[in-house]
Amino acid sequence: MNKVRFILFFLFMAIGLAGCNLKESQMLFEDKEAFSRQTGGEVKSAFSERMEMTTTITIGAIGDVLLHDAVYQYAATDTGFNFKPAFESVMPLLSSPDFMMANQESNPGGIELGLSSYPAFNSPHEIVTDLQYSGVDMVTAANNHIMDRGIDSAMAAMDFYDEIGMPYVGVYRDVEDRQNHRVKEINGIKLGVLAYTFSTNGIPIPFGFEESVALLEPERMVSEIRVLRDNVDVVVVHLHWGNEYEQLPNQSQVELAERLSEEGVDIIFGHHPHVLQPIDEIERSDGGKTVVFYSLGNFYSGQNFPYTDIGGVATINIKKVTRGSRSEVSLSQPAIEPTQVIRGSQREYLIVPMKDSPASAIEGVSYEETIEHINQNMTP
Repeated sequence: MNKVRFILFFLFMAIGLAGCNLKESQMLFEDKEAFSRQTGGEVKSAFSERMEMTTTITIGAIGDVLLHDAVYQYAATDTGFNFKPAFESVMPLLSSPDFMMANQESNPGGIELGLSSYPAFNSPHEIVTDLQYSGVDMVTAANNHIMDRGIDSAMAAMDFYDEIGMPYVGVYRDVEDRQNHRVKEINGIKLGVLAYTFSTNGIPIPFGFEESVALLEPERMVSEIRVLRDNVDVVVVHLHWGNEYEQLPNQSQVELAERLSEEGVDIIFGHHPHVLQPIDEIERSDGGKTVVFYSLGNFYSGQNFPYTDIGGVATINIKKVTRGSRSEVSLSQPAIEPTQVIRGSQREYLIVPMKDSPASAIEGVSYEETIEHINQNMTP
């Protein structure tokens, strides 16, 4: 009997100890889960903060597309106009960047309004479709010729842009359209694009359409830039400015570029002089920089003043480095590859890379001298 009690005593002790160990194990397990929940988020957050993701894109721009009558007459076909042969030699330059913009200076209001040349331009729709085919992703329309044939021509051009899916900037249907800022996201990098012109050649903007043309009004520009800047990674501004046929920027261009730089503009593409002007960089007080392409010259036109047959394809690389919730954007390798308008075997107007041009020296200026002119402000 005593032996049985003795055995039962030890049996109950063993069960009790097992229960204690089970509770302790459960408590340890629960503590471990709680610890894991508490520290896991911190570890994950720390890991995310240390993770680094880098994306890079290249954007580009070309200068003035200004169709004089000789240019579009040589592109005429039985069914319309065909500019594709004119762009064939430069298509690799246009299509290589991730995003390419063009200054469509002669308004493509279409044949319905009657085509016309200098001094009041109205161009065929096909110039836009063929630029798009060749690699152009957006057109800027804020220039001194936008009102040449009145608001009807501008509206007709916008109708056609919308019809073929060509984004445009600098001309707008109304205030709502203007406030709908042009933002393009490529590979995780958001670009915001604005465009402004110094003039409409003295032609008044009709009553009720005051918002349709973005004029070069510094205070309004700054206001729009500040709104856009907070929602994008890179602010790009196209400016129709400067003096025609001048190969260097004037003081007003320099001062405006400096002001816009301090407002956070990252890249400025200049138009209107019809000749190439240098690239420059402006260091900002926030540690960043603004790259200024003062003028991209004529890309495609019938002008025959000195150097107006020389334009260029501007490119610049944009890198975004993201660490957790923070990101940094940097710009590198700004460049202009010179192009030249030449006459083909049928006297048609063609665009070729200047380094491949059979007329590589115009007015005594070579490809090498053109590159030197473009880069005169850049440090090696």
